[in-house]
Amino acid sequence: MNTTKGKTAIRRLTACGFLFAAACSSQGDPAGGGDAAVDPATLCVASDCGEKTLLLTIADAENLRFSDDGRLFVSGGSNVYEVTRDGDGYAATPLYAGSCNFTGLAIVRGTLYANCFDGRLYAAPLDAHPALQPIHALGLHAPNGLAEGPDGELYVANGPLATNALPDPKIVRLRLDPADPLKVSEQSDWLASGLIAPNGLQRRDRTLYVSDLGLSSRGSSLGVIRAIAIAADGSAGAVTPFARFGAVPDDFSFVGDALLAAFYSSGQIALIGADGTVQSKTAALGFSFPSQVRAGRAPLFAPDELLVTEKGILGDTTSPIGNRLSVFRRKP
Repeated sequence: MNTTKGKTAIRRLTACGFLFAAACSSQGDPAGGGDAAVDPATLCVASDCGEKTLLLTIADAENLRFSDDGRLFVSGGSNVYEVTRDGDGYAATPLYAGSCNFTGLAIVRGTLYANCFDGRLYAAPLDAHPALQPIHALGLHAPNGLAEGPDGELYVANGPLATNALPDPKIVRLRLDPADPLKVSEQSDWLASGLIAPNGLQRRDRTLYVSDLGLSSRGSSLGVIRAIAIAADGSAGAVTPFARFGAVPDDFSFVGDALLAAFYSSGQIALIGADGTVQSKTAALGFSFPSQVRAGRAPLFAPDELLVTEKGILGDTTSPIGNRLSVFRRKP
């Protein structure tokens, strides 16, 4: 979730107790997203067994992504950073020679991709010193979640709300030039209906999952993660609910046959089982409006350490409330 107006609106409505209705790291990676292979049953995703530690200050921390070899990239309200070891701590190196409100991250064919709220897709080869550059004008006002497709394509979630345009909830597909991963050869609207305010976007096998508002006439849920199959011909299948929550989810990640989800509105992270039910979650307000959570990867982290981006107070990029990358570990 990325816009000040959009998040402020959702926070205000949630506080009132209701929301208005209608309001492959490399090609061939079966899961997508660079997620670690760890048994979800071994994870501590509850406040009675784990505790949070601040790792780095990152303004408007938004999303995070591991490469297959364990490099960690984090997006924020002004840049994308690579996180590296620095003695006993960590350092964050900016990858863009400028400033932009970066959101979703993806890796395809050794190239890092990042959405930005200036309406452009950025990319950089994952060499020793990646340097992001804009490569494609998306024509979207709220490019947010970003995911690798099973055939080397990219998917972009447009939403939940733009700062300077009416909502246009949809998922866009980008095909990359087979000869040059820094060129987009085709853009099309892959899914233009069935969504309210799409946000985080991830893939497992040939299914895309997207976090969304889960409004219903009976007010049974605030948030939902929806599933959309990618057909053999590349088209979108039916939109079906995978999991429903009493909180608004932001982005999420896969771990084994389960999901790790960041509950933006309630300040929690949660483990979601393969059947879509919440298996465990941290105490409410333990995180400052978390936006993404992923299991760690060597060499920087152990697989049972959970990395969390905390966005914090909207419009505030300097206070210790949010604006950080944290790790949730099992207590000694």
